[in-house]
Amino acid sequence: MGVPIYVYIIFVLIFTVMVIWMVKRVKSNREKFIDENKPAIAGHDVISGFNQDDGRYDEPSLDDLEQMEKLLEDEAESQGIEY
Repeated sequence: MGVPIYVYIIFVLIFTVMVIWMVKRVKSNREKFIDENKPAIAGHDVISGFNQDDGRYDEPSLDDLEQMEKLLEDEAESQGIEY
């Protein structure tokens, strides 16, 4: 004897449910991806973080000035300019 017909019906129902579940999952993932990666429109986007001016960058420190001087000397030397 063969496999009863109700076994085939159960397999077809399970397969149909799996296909429906996968299609819904693909649609929701696609919508989520599109929503997360859409271009930002000025005024509608949310920028995280904050801008706080605490004056750290108003005046360069002595170390910063020395580093800039070294960079300028090296660049002038590489171009053949006496500095």
